[in-house]
Amino acid sequence: MPLYRCMVPSARVSMACRQSIAQAITAAHCDVTGAPAIFVHVFFFDMSGNDASPVLVTGSIRAGRSAQQKAQIETRVQAAFEQLAGVPAQQTIVQLNDVPASWLMEGGRIMPEPGEEEAWLATGEK
Repeated sequence: MPLYRCMVPSARVSMACRQSIAQAITAAHCDVTGAPAIFVHVFFFDMSGNDASPVLVTGSIRAGRSAQQKAQIETRVQAAFEQLAGVPAQQTIVQLNDVPASWLMEGGRIMPEPGEEEAWLATGEK
C-alpha cells in the first residue's frame, strides 16, 4: 500500500515505458509523503484505445495526506506519463483516494499511520 492502478491504452504506453513510469510514480509518492518505497505498488491494465485515449490513474493512499501533497503527487504522475510516454498531462487523469491505514495490510500486518513507518518497520519481519 499505496496502490496505483494505471489504465492505459495498450497502443499508447509501450511496455518499455511502464517500468520507468512505475519508478517515477514510486519516487513521487515517496518524495512527497516520506513513505518507504517498499510500500508502493504500481499496476498497469491495458485498455482498448488509441493515441487520443486518456490514461487513467487511480491511487489508493493512506488517509492523512494534505491537499498539497496530493496535488504534488498528481502533478508528478502526469509529468511521468508526459515525459516518459509522450502522453500530454491534460490527457492523464489522476484520482487519489484516501483509505484509513487500519483497513490496509502490507506483509500480513496492518499498515501504520502516516509518519509511523520507521517504528513499524523496526518491529516487523523484513
